[in-house]
Amino acid sequence: MAYEADISRANPACFLFLVDQSGSMHEPMSGAAGEQKAEFAASALNRIVSELIIRCSQGETIREYFYIGIITYATDGTGRPELHPVFSGTSLDSPFLLINEVDEQAQVEDRQRKISDGAGGFIEVSEKFRVWLQPQIGGGTPMCSALDAARQAVDGWIMDHPDAYPPTVINITDGMATDGDPESWAQEVTDLETSDGNVLLFNAHISAVEGNRLQFPSSPAEIPVNDHAQMLYRMSSELPEPTFARAVSMDLPVSPGARGYVFNADAEALVRFLDIGTRPGSLH
Repeated sequence: MAYEADISRANPACFLFLVDQSGSMHEPMSGAAGEQKAEFAASALNRIVSELIIRCSQGETIREYFYIGIITYATDGTGRPELHPVFSGTSLDSPFLLINEVDEQAQVEDRQRKISDGAGGFIEVSEKFRVWLQPQIGGGTPMCSALDAARQAVDGWIMDHPDAYPPTVINITDGMATDGDPESWAQEVTDLETSDGNVLLFNAHISAVEGNRLQFPSSPAEIPVNDHAQMLYRMSSELPEPTFARAVSMDLPVSPGARGYVFNADAEALVRFLDIGTRPGSLH
């Protein structure tokens, strides 16, 4: 069985997030009290990066178990792809930083959050929220270009880490590619491999449509009659057996053949999806 490699400072894992920042991401996210899809996606991603840092922390030390990269994608006013690595000091060819370096680049914001007052109501409290990605909006959705950039970046990382747990690419989008059919580009990403297995591609499909929430489907019959949803489902990798077992242990709705795809998830479901997507083998 592949996807068994232990993760250590000598043999780290790799996560690359692709984040759609196209104009359609200005639409309100379903079930999110008017929050834009772009804001919703950025908040979920910032939360999961914080969780990854906590996962690697021991006291004051952040152990170098993970490389993380974030690439945003949209188009400019002429329709040309605009792809940007988020972390300072990185490039499209090499968008990754070690987890301790990611921690150093966090900005801290004060945000309000509602919590139960214990008497059936809610109160607002201020909390510190760590931020790496700010929501931005504009232009088209060059998903093919984004996947090609992911392929090149991950290929370079694999050359330096040939025996690592396979990299995981997580694409957060509303699914409307404007530069062609992204399926062949997705296949080029998942054709890459380390000695432990093929690269994984998961897709978080966020939507302004109410209802029809779907997590980890195992059959195309479960997918809404929506060309974008069907396409992203086909592009998504099947959960490796160890990841599937972790999803079962977390009481997530998975069945054999489940794929790394979520449609129209609320905030908690999206964070759980990202959490599962970023839980590779054992840390040592």
